[in-house]
Amino acid sequence: MNSYGKSWFATGSLIGEFSDQIRMAVTQERSALAVNTARVEAELASKAKSEFIASMSHELRTPLNAIIGFSDMMQSHKDLPDAQTDQYATYINEAAQHLLQLINEILDVSKIQAGALTVDLQMLDVKPMVESCVHFVEMRAAEQKVTVICNIADDLPAIKADPLRLKQVMLNLLSNAVKFTDEGGKVVLEVVAEGTGYVAFSVTDTGRGMSQEELLMATQPFGQVRGGHSNANEGTGLGVPISAALIKSHGGKFTLESKQNEGTCARFIIPIGTNDEVSIEAETASAQHDTAQAETSLPAQPAH
Repeated sequence: MNSYGKSWFATGSLIGEFSDQIRMAVTQERSALAVNTARVEAELASKAKSEFIASMSHELRTPLNAIIGFSDMMQSHKDLPDAQTDQYATYINEAAQHLLQLINEILDVSKIQAGALTVDLQMLDVKPMVESCVHFVEMRAAEQKVTVICNIADDLPAIKADPLRLKQVMLNLLSNAVKFTDEGGKVVLEVVAEGTGYVAFSVTDTGRGMSQEELLMATQPFGQVRGGHSNANEGTGLGVPISAALIKSHGGKFTLESKQNEGTCARFIIPIGTNDEVSIEAETASAQHDTAQAETSLPAQPAH
């Protein structure tokens, strides 16, 4: 029997009619499966679009409401004390910076989904870049009474990377680690040479950790794990997925591991001193010995 083209059997023969009926049944079944697949994909795309719009509406309104509210206060109360005026101005600036960060992250996600994200690769000395990122988060860590430890191996080879994009990844990971670590905890950043062609970066915290379900949520755009921290819901939930995509664009590999009540470790490797395109497939999310592990990726852009 042949499902395509002319029948192998004589026209009008019993076996020929039987084969034609089977061929028609197979064709109809394939058509039904194709229609059902298209329907499911459309429903998923519609759901993704709705979730995207809902998340964006909330994230955009929050800083905008703060900017409008405090600016209205300053405009309607001309006689505010200087100290209060300065405080309101600070709140407005913080909300505007948050809004700018949100917009930049959305643009990054759009570029990644469209395959238009570019990186400006150049030879980079790792140590100064890493130390500047640590200094950036130390103040917030001190406010939360979290210790930040930085271990950078001596004589690290230079890597070929985009300084701004790599710094963006480091700040995302360090900020998340500090944010989800309780008072008295610690965040450890380690940078070491790995093998003969890579430099490995890891950020490990002693926070509450995540279950497998929470870990998978954290690796999705706008996915935010609801912890017991008052500041745990800050941000857009885009940092980890963007970081993973940026590392992949450098020819590297990104992994995220977590264990409840013990902490989380974000780790990635970057090739050293070469612009050769390296294709490293992400490892499949798995849980071994009660340890959750996941690779992050960005889904296709929601259909309009």
